[in-house]
Amino acid sequence: MNDYSENTENGPETEGQVVKVEELKPNTKNIILTAKVVELNEVRTVFNRKHNTEHTVMDILIGDDSGVVLFSAWNEDIEKYEIGKTFIFENAKTILFRRNIRLSLGKYGTSNDHEDIDEVNSENNVSEQEHETFRRFDNRGPRSRDPWDNQSL
Repeated sequence: MNDYSENTENGPETEGQVVKVEELKPNTKNIILTAKVVELNEVRTVFNRKHNTEHTVMDILIGDDSGVVLFSAWNEDIEKYEIGKTFIFENAKTILFRRNIRLSLGKYGTSNDHEDIDEVNSENNVSEQEHETFRRFDNRGPRSRDPWDNQSL
């Protein structure tokens, strides 16, 4: 494969990274993670103003022997998650929601039943750690002189 990825019907063709929960970092793509469902939170309804659509979402605490992380399940996928079931999450990604890491399947990710995990380390919740958020683009153009900076006068 070349240095760039090609699009396939399942999304960009890239090799995933097998990781443990404690190794998750913000804004990482192509993650392969095996985790057990620890806790199911309430299903809530959200409205997408851009597309004028309504969706259901459930925050699910999943984990392995290194820690736990929040995962957001959407719409019809919610029904397949049960406490105690183990899944392999492939082509997943991490996002920051209110400065906290969450695992997301995005458009191309999948989750399937997997061989059971015996131990989950609930003491290390990586979703409780706050992270800095950075703007990807600054549409204001080149930065002008700061009017409060006395050295630039």
